[in-house]
Amino acid sequence: MEMLKNEWKKLASNKMLLISCIVILFIPIMYAGGFLKSNWDPYGNTDKLSVAVVNLDHSVDYQGKKLDIGSDVVDKLKENDALDWHFVSQEEAQEGLKNREYYMVMTLPADFSKDASTLMDVNPEKMTIEYETNGSLNYIGEVISKSAAKDLKSEVSNNVTKAYTESVFEQISTIGNGFAKAADGAEEIDGGTGKLADGSQQLTDNLETLSSSTLTFKEGAETFEVGVKEYAAGVSQVNDGAQQLTNGINQLYSKVGPLEDGGALLEKGSNDLTNGLETYTNGVSKLADGTKILNENSAAVKNGTVEISNGVDQVKTGSDQLLTGLNQLSSELDQSLSQENADKLRYLMGNLDSMNENIQKLNTLLNGQSSTAGSGGVEASLQQTGSSVLNLTGDITQATTELADAKTSVKDLEETIQADTDSNTSAIEKTAAFQSLSNEQQEELLSAIADQKDAELASLTTIKDQLNGANTTLSNATDNTTTTTASLNDLQSELAVTSELAGQLTELKTQVGALAQGSNALLPATTQTIEELTNGLTKIQTALEQQGTGSNKGIIQGVTELNQGLATIQNGLSGQDGLVNGVTNYTNGVNTIQSGADELNTNSPALTAGSQQLTNGIGQLAGQLPNLVEGITQLNTGSNQLVHGTTLLDGKSGTLIKGATSLADGSTKISDGSQALSEGSETLGSGIETLKDGTSQLATSLLDGSEEVNDVNATNKTTDMFSSPITLKQEKYSKVPNYGAALAPYIMSMSLYIGAVVFTTIYPVRKRSTQGKSSLAWWQSKVSVAMLVAALMAVIECGILLMIGLDVLFVGKFFLLAVLTSLAFMSIVLTLVVAFDNVGRFVAMVLLVLQLGGSGGTFPIPLTNSFFQTIHLWLPMTYSVYGFRQAISSGLGNDIYWQANFVMIGIIIVFNGLLILTMYFLQKKNQNNEVKEVEETVKA
Repeated sequence: MEMLKNEWKKLASNKMLLISCIVILFIPIMYAGGFLKSNWDPYGNTDKLSVAVVNLDHSVDYQGKKLDIGSDVVDKLKENDALDWHFVSQEEAQEGLKNREYYMVMTLPADFSKDASTLMDVNPEKMTIEYETNGSLNYIGEVISKSAAKDLKSEVSNNVTKAYTESVFEQISTIGNGFAKAADGAEEIDGGTGKLADGSQQLTDNLETLSSSTLTFKEGAETFEVGVKEYAAGVSQVNDGAQQLTNGINQLYSKVGPLEDGGALLEKGSNDLTNGLETYTNGVSKLADGTKILNENSAAVKNGTVEISNGVDQVKTGSDQLLTGLNQLSSELDQSLSQENADKLRYLMGNLDSMNENIQKLNTLLNGQSSTAGSGGVEASLQQTGSSVLNLTGDITQATTELADAKTSVKDLEETIQADTDSNTSAIEKTAAFQSLSNEQQEELLSAIADQKDAELASLTTIKDQLNGANTTLSNATDNTTTTTASLNDLQSELAVTSELAGQLTELKTQVGALAQGSNALLPATTQTIEELTNGLTKIQTALEQQGTGSNKGIIQGVTELNQGLATIQNGLSGQDGLVNGVTNYTNGVNTIQSGADELNTNSPALTAGSQQLTNGIGQLAGQLPNLVEGITQLNTGSNQLVHGTTLLDGKSGTLIKGATSLADGSTKISDGSQALSEGSETLGSGIETLKDGTSQLATSLLDGSEEVNDVNATNKTTDMFSSPITLKQEKYSKVPNYGAALAPYIMSMSLYIGAVVFTTIYPVRKRSTQGKSSLAWWQSKVSVAMLVAALMAVIECGILLMIGLDVLFVGKFFLLAVLTSLAFMSIVLTLVVAFDNVGRFVAMVLLVLQLGGSGGTFPIPLTNSFFQTIHLWLPMTYSVYGFRQAISSGLGNDIYWQANFVMIGIIIVFNGLLILTMYFLQKKNQNNEVKEVEETVKA
């Protein structure tokens, strides 16, 4: 209720909007009242419609009287106030029509009366009234003028008919005297016809005797003619049959000779056929056995072909996998033979050479020491030996360091191979090609990469083992030199142990010698192993990537070509025209051949038996041929004689028929002539009797007629009845007093609809007066104003129409339907505008235009086109127009009135329901603003 109150407060506070709503209340009555009042009773004011009359007629004499119909018409029109008649000259009439003074010019031509006097002429002339209208000045005026011209035509026709009637009745008395004289003559004719009847009867009796005699002769002649014709037709048919028989026998006779020859040939051919069939059946049996063996082997051929095709498919798949693996191997070899790995190998080989050189120096140094030094120089020798041992220790330490560097290089190379292999494996596993392989193919590829890595690591392991052996040797040498150094230090105090020291020195020399020997053997082998590994990888890479022809082709090139060849073989086996389909078709063909051969073999005995029967039958036929030839010869001779006789007989039939026909025609003419004479005589007698009766009746009738004609006494009423025998009498089922009352239902409906459209244009129906309220409250606030305005518009319109003179039979019903119609139209327009804004107003105007043409408010709906007839019952204004007509002038029935009320109530309910839904969705989408924005716009 709060939003409802705010709506009315906003309306009351906005003076411009309030004044607009008050003005809107009078829009329907301004439209309806103005239109209806201006056209309230146009047909009641036709005496103000100017029409010019031009009389060019000249009077004529008719049967001794003056006939001046033109002047009579002018006199009648001067007494007629249906139109504003102006009697002018032809020039004035044309000038007035041109200057829009007259709606019509009516002209009575110069021969108007003359044409009226030609009724009894051979070629009577119709009277013509000429009229000219200007429809552009006003079409309704033209229609009214035409209606007046038709009325004038009817009036003139009645006057002319009356004049003729008076003339006819004047001649009736003269005709009565003539009837009396004619009656006297008829009695004299009646006496003469009695004598004529007696003579006619005698003639008729004699002619009947003649007719019966000629009829008997005619029947005999006709019977004779029919028999002759039947005889001639039979002779002709016999002759035709004889001719056909002779022709057939002649043809049969001409074939006798060939028949004899053919019989002999046929007998010989049947014997040959029998002999040939024996050979044929033997061949068919062999064919069946061969095709059976062929069919048994065809299945194996087909299965083998399929197995070959499957094997080629597997080889092709393996070839694809091999080609992929070789390409990956080539890529990995490129990485393995990179510059970085080559530099590490060269560094390792250089350290190995340096280590071997130091070991050889140590061995040379030890070998240079004398193992048999004298006792006098023992101390000096020991000192020199101690110095040499110190130098040897330094060399061993350096060799050990270099050996450690070599081991580090090998370890780095091992790690590089391991890392490269892992990264390559990871990259391969991520490729789409690898993912498309089966699990077995993936494992096989990864296994090949792992095997390659293991082979490279195995080579490095061998090198590491050799380096570890050299390291062990150097470690032992280091221990020996340490022991030797300790021993040399102890020799200063223990010279007694010189022999033991010499033994240890000898052992040291032996171990160093072994180390030098082992180093000389190990270094070339290690270097050779590394070089062989490098060269082997290079050769593998070259063998893989080499391009050439013949034996110079690389592995990848060869596998690629092999793969392409396998694809070609695969297509040749499995393609549409491949070997597999060909073998299948071949197998099917072999099956078909076997079936046919079996069927031939099965039917061979029957064929042989039939051939034998044919041979026997032909033998019997050949034995009977001589008798047949003799009979045909005799038959040919007899048929020729028969044809000769029938031809002579048929040639004479025409003469016989002609004579019989002539006889029959003559007898028919005699009979017909006598019959015609007899019938003519009877007709003559009957006619004479009729004539006698007729003349007697004529005399009586003429006498009676003359008396009746002389008794006729025509008055003015008689002539009026004769000229205008029909009077129109109208009974009104309902009374519509004028044009305004007839148009009021239509104009009222239209004005109420226009009022609703104008209201929704001025009033802010899409804006809420209060925020935060429900859509139902919004609907109540807007509908309370709109429906009150609609009801007031209807009440004001009805009240003022009653005040200006609209005659309404049922005032209460009139007001009720007006209010419901206004509420219904307001509901329709309000829903359209709230839902679609300006587009809704446009749709409302389109609906108005459709209702103006399809509601039947002006012309009867059957007179409109089919489109408006179709939509007529779907338009709201249709029901309001019919309801208003019933309330104003009755004549349609209360059911029509209440139907209109119920339709309007239904429209109010349906469209208010749609309006509530529309406001609900608009509020939900927040597509509305405060009403004050619209109010400010209206004020501006």
